[in-house]
Amino acid sequence: MESEIHAVETIERNVACRTKVEVRVPASTSNLGSGFDCCGLALDLYLRARATTMESASRLRTRGEGATLRAEENLIHRAMRFVAERRGWRLPPVRIAVHSRIPLASGLGSSGAAIVAGLALGAAVCGESLSTADFLRYATELEGHADNVAAALLGGWVVHCITPDGNVAAVKRPWPSALKLVVVTPDVPLETKRARAALPDQVDRADAVFNMQRIALLCAALESGEYHLLWEAMRDRLHQPYRRSLVPGLDEALDVPRVDGLLGIALSGAGPSVIALAERREREIAELIARPFRRRGIKTNVRFPRVDDRGLVIRRLL
Repeated sequence: MESEIHAVETIERNVACRTKVEVRVPASTSNLGSGFDCCGLALDLYLRARATTMESASRLRTRGEGATLRAEENLIHRAMRFVAERRGWRLPPVRIAVHSRIPLASGLGSSGAAIVAGLALGAAVCGESLSTADFLRYATELEGHADNVAAALLGGWVVHCITPDGNVAAVKRPWPSALKLVVVTPDVPLETKRARAALPDQVDRADAVFNMQRIALLCAALESGEYHLLWEAMRDRLHQPYRRSLVPGLDEALDVPRVDGLLGIALSGAGPSVIALAERREREIAELIARPFRRRGIKTNVRFPRVDDRGLVIRRLL
């Protein structure tokens, strides 16, 4: 089910003038099978948030999904406070209205989008700005990994690594227009914390080499247009084998056989969404992936998103 989040939050301090800023942040999918924690792809499902500075703090009000969250637990609120405290900025009283089409706990980067939105709004209402490097570093500190936040910030297909000093080295590459996306989301939320806990502390060297070979092949196949290699390039031994049993039907969905038009299949992020790359027959492929969930009485949401190439968009309204 797509989430409809509407919230109004306030931050206590005083300011003389009123400013209104709006941000739009895309959803994202990460890993693409073998690219565990090193690549992400922005999608055209969006979180929109608007911050209006106020003369004094007003009462916290929330509506819709997420209404049970306390203000300090809200990622946008937390990210605004985080960046202001880190930079020594005075954060004014502000009312925040949020509307999100990104499903929660689904492997489509809802938390990463909220963090990027919060950092952007925090800087904007303070009359400041952040470099891309600082943006990536702060977002990664809050999220714990960079794949979703880097794609949400920059848009497109982003490959990255964390450097020894804690910064994020990221490269945005063109996504091939010939590759279509199919995303099937079973209506069973899977928190990233639980999906992370399923992973082993250590991996076998053969499994590490297996993934190194395939992420290199994935990048080369996307760049060269040799899409017939994607089926092998998206295979994984580092995370999917440990997560496929967390949701009924997920193992069977990931084992959908190769059919005409289907180029590759993988967990979207930590799941439970499944993403497929296709050249054609997207609706038939979506039905094949959704069938194992539906046989178990689990509703699914099928999407055919496009790649968002813009990433974070900021508009000053007043």
